[in-house]
Amino acid sequence: MKLRRTIQKLLRRSHLPRRRRPAFGRIQDEMLARTRAFASARSIETRSGGFLLLFRSLWTGSNERAFTVRLLLWIRLLERNDRLRLDFQENFQAMLGELESRSLLTEAGLPVRHALFAEGLRRLFQKLLPSARSEADSSRLVVSLFSTPRDVERFLDLPQATFERLRNLCFPAGDGGSTASAAHLLSGLRQALRLLALRTAGRGVSPAILERRTENAHEDSPFFHLHFATDALAEAADPGSMEAAYQNWAACVQRCREDLEIVHQTMERAGVSADLMLDLRSIEMNLTRMSRLADVLAGAPPAAAPLALRELLNQLIAARLEDKRISSLLRQNLTLLARKTVERTGRSGEHYIATNHRQYLQMWAAALGGGLLTVFTVALKLRIVAAHFPPFIDGLFSGTNYAVSFILLQVFGLTLATKQPSATAATLAGIVRRNRGVARWSKIADFTALITRTQLATAIGNIVAVCVGAVALERLWRIVFSQSYLPARSARRVYETLHPFTSGTAFYAALTGVILWLAALIGGWCENFALYHRIAEAVSQHPYGFRLGRPRMQAFARWLEANLEGWSASIALGYLLGFTPAVGDFFGIPLDVRHVTLTTGTLALAAARYGASSFGHHWFYFAVAGIGITFVLNLGVSFSIASFVALRAYDVGAREQLQLLRYVLGRLFRSPLKFLLPLDGQRSPDDEPSEIFEKR
Repeated sequence: MKLRRTIQKLLRRSHLPRRRRPAFGRIQDEMLARTRAFASARSIETRSGGFLLLFRSLWTGSNERAFTVRLLLWIRLLERNDRLRLDFQENFQAMLGELESRSLLTEAGLPVRHALFAEGLRRLFQKLLPSARSEADSSRLVVSLFSTPRDVERFLDLPQATFERLRNLCFPAGDGGSTASAAHLLSGLRQALRLLALRTAGRGVSPAILERRTENAHEDSPFFHLHFATDALAEAADPGSMEAAYQNWAACVQRCREDLEIVHQTMERAGVSADLMLDLRSIEMNLTRMSRLADVLAGAPPAAAPLALRELLNQLIAARLEDKRISSLLRQNLTLLARKTVERTGRSGEHYIATNHRQYLQMWAAALGGGLLTVFTVALKLRIVAAHFPPFIDGLFSGTNYAVSFILLQVFGLTLATKQPSATAATLAGIVRRNRGVARWSKIADFTALITRTQLATAIGNIVAVCVGAVALERLWRIVFSQSYLPARSARRVYETLHPFTSGTAFYAALTGVILWLAALIGGWCENFALYHRIAEAVSQHPYGFRLGRPRMQAFARWLEANLEGWSASIALGYLLGFTPAVGDFFGIPLDVRHVTLTTGTLALAAARYGASSFGHHWFYFAVAGIGITFVLNLGVSFSIASFVALRAYDVGAREQLQLLRYVLGRLFRSPLKFLLPLDGQRSPDDEPSEIFEKR
């Protein structure tokens, strides 16, 4: 029995499979084979193909741990195998000597144009059938190496120590590689730097930018001298001349950036266009890329040279992937549109903010006057609705009623609640552009407090005045005509449409907030169009001046310049409010508008019909709650959109926006009175950061 058991054990052992090589060993064998295949390649096609296969084997991995292990195994393999490392370095340097890098350095992430439709079609077609590129084009190799966002993120998140080990494998310390490859790389850097300097200088001395400078002569522009400073840097041969040329070039770039800031500031008086915003954005991006190239070329300072190289590689790799994505094109165009929308930081918002007690009291007086005028607007609107005109005629009459009322508000210097926040995006954009970090958060919080308390004062003034005026109109109407202004059926309908739960009041109030922002946007666009095309000057110089008199034409030009934005915004707001229900009716969608002052006037007329008995019915208080919801949504939606556009225009990310919102809410809970009343000693948005932030 013992012998039988022994034989069975031996037979089972004989059928056992041979023990496999460990996983690390198999990975190391694969890396060794791919590295040797690359090292034995002798043409640009086989070298780039072999390097791509080697790189993909290193950069793959189901998770970050597997990727890190494979990469470190390969690095250790070459560090311990001198013969293999030398063969790899020799072939890598030969491949670099054959690649053309100028297009990668000057095109990745630096679009010449932002044509959304044409560029979007091109990128969509590229996803289906990528365009053929030369084997010697380094852009083709970079796109193939980093083809997915995960590949790019892995490179960007690579620890600095690991990056240094990779750099030493490709470019040994104390040896820039073979003379031919090093000269080829430096030549590509110099050519790219010169080409970017030409493009930047051409945009920087364009008429639109020169007109917005303090001095219009192109010889005085730093962009005119940028090309010469770049040539001197590219032609520097020895370290001494390189250091002097680099310092001169860096000073020239700094003057260019200061010039761009002057252009941004002078847009208040000269206006802005989409082409100008594209030029400014392209100049800023070109200057950033040139700074990266110059740091690598000059190696200044020497201790920062490795960091400069990595920053350049990070920028190129991330930008080349972004150039392929349609989402990035949409984001760039939306950013350009947002920046054009809010770029001007002048009169388009500051006169709607009360920054001291005197202005606060003036805002109260203007709000009371605006509420009294709104009583007549609401009364006429109710008559138009009761007439049951066709939808288009109803929208036309209602829009004209609103537009005339808003123009009268503008003429007499009166205010309407919730109209101001949508017009303050330019002021907010100025705060965002001029400040960074904690200073930006503090000043935006102060700005929000100014807006909130000014709006609260305006809303209360409007509501008090419109209620008192509605009651007075009802009493006067009964004395003169012996009947109520509103029929009982119309009054009941007012209560029903303002109920916060059984009607669409909340949605309509939010929609009205969007309309308020759109009207302010249209008004700002009209003012900007007139400034950019110098309409006022053209009117003052019109030949009709010989008939009407030059002083009259100049006076009309001054009036046009001062009132165009307000009138156009008022007219746009009026007709947007008037035609929204008509457009909804045309498409079969139940649309309506709810503006806090106009809606309060309607409720006041309905309540005045029933007199003091209105206070004894629950539907009255539900309607009052609807008014409160309307105010919050009118204010919140219009200001939120304006704020989002302003923050998006200057690339304030979602994370910082949430941090900013948290900070503003924290300030609100810590100092609620600051958001309600103009307390003594409060800072304006342009003051220094608050002490709370300084303590942090």
